[in-house]
Amino acid sequence: MRIPAIYATSITCGFCLMALEILGARFLYPSFGSSIDVWAAIITVFILSLSIGYVIGGRVADRSQGNRALAWIVLGAGALYLTLPIYALRASEALGEAMGGLRFGVLVAGLVLFLLPSLLLGMVSPVLVKLAFVSAERVGRTTGTLYAIGSIGNVLGILITDYVLLEYVPLNANLLWMGCVLVVTGLLHLAIPMRAVSAPAAAPAPGPAAGA
Repeated sequence: MRIPAIYATSITCGFCLMALEILGARFLYPSFGSSIDVWAAIITVFILSLSIGYVIGGRVADRSQGNRALAWIVLGAGALYLTLPIYALRASEALGEAMGGLRFGVLVAGLVLFLLPSLLLGMVSPVLVKLAFVSAERVGRTTGTLYAIGSIGNVLGILITDYVLLEYVPLNANLLWMGCVLVVTGLLHLAIPMRAVSAPAAAPAPGPAAGA
């Protein structure tokens, strides 16, 4: 059950991450429209947050020998997803007015709204690599497989959100149920401890397992 649980966590977090990127455009639309600047800002924010998350997550992975840190990271992301519906639209409107039509205003809004939750989900991949590690001889295969599994979650998050969730589920409801899924995932990791088998002598730097 250990490896399936790690893969399920990777798919879940990858799905929620990319879903937030798609949903983010809807939160920004009322104040900033749907121009190329909006999508450029969203992509920039998510790539930046993932880069920071990989670095921080790698350090957390080096210091942890189990999945407790992972549990709190996922719980934190879930809590932010649950609270975003409370303030996201109002914050977007307020920032739109404060920026006075400045072109980079949408980038500021994207950073304020989406940097922290996507950063936390970016931290997940390096910790999962540590938990999935078996031996130095298989570190490449283990890491590559985990990244591929995470990418499946990314693809599902984009397609299902675009073709199904945005069509049939209210915007805020999407975030609420994703937040609940993340919270449950975090609680399961708290309830079912895992320990890293051993630390790799020279593990590869964390790559984009959770999408960009």
